[in-house]
Amino acid sequence: MVDVVLFCLDAPIAAFGDLAVGERRGTHRRPAFSAIIGFMAGALGLTRDALGHEALAAGLALAVRCDGLGAPLADFHTAQTPPQRRGRRYATRREELAVKAELGTIISRRDYWTDAAFTILLWPRDEAPTAEVLAAALNRPKYAGFVGRRACPLGAPPAAKVVSADTVSGAFDAYDALLPARVRGDEFAFDSILAPVLGALVETRRETRRDLLVSRARWQFAPRAEGLARRREGVLA
Repeated sequence: MVDVVLFCLDAPIAAFGDLAVGERRGTHRRPAFSAIIGFMAGALGLTRDALGHEALAAGLALAVRCDGLGAPLADFHTAQTPPQRRGRRYATRREELAVKAELGTIISRRDYWTDAAFTILLWPRDEAPTAEVLAAALNRPKYAGFVGRRACPLGAPPAAKVVSADTVSGAFDAYDALLPARVRGDEFAFDSILAPVLGALVETRRETRRDLLVSRARWQFAPRAEGLARRREGVLA
């Protein structure tokens, strides 16, 4: 048996990083691994420039259950931009806006999900903080967490709990027993390293996401193998 941490990630609107093309900032259907690590790091009190993000990422495995994903929502922003010139780069936003006579205007789009609800499982590995430390930080965070962008606050407390389990499905079952009124989904995503301990879940396919934190200071991310799963037929939650 292993002590693991589960918590709720619910929000009226949420955005999960996806490929950014041009003026559009889309959203994935579930949180990225790097986003959950950032959320956890903030709860522990790690600032963006602090050491420890990479070690935290290396010490945790992730599983996510989608409990609800509402309708998509698009938001449009108008922004002033300087002209693009070869060899000209702007160090700050203030420097960009200083070229007032040449400013143009663009319209950018940001996508969100409404009424998003997920249950997150953090499976500690070697040299990771203990499950008790992680749960305590989530319930009394040093820094407020957001579900994607800063415009997406939590809709409810994380309700982090420590449970003992030897499988991913067993961990979710134990957490559900502690929060019986919570709606439960049937779509799971998990780090490939957890494939041998899925329990009552059956893997349906694999995907690759570039969200494995390599360097927080340089914003470098590596590909991560993510499995998708559902409960085996005839197995109740």
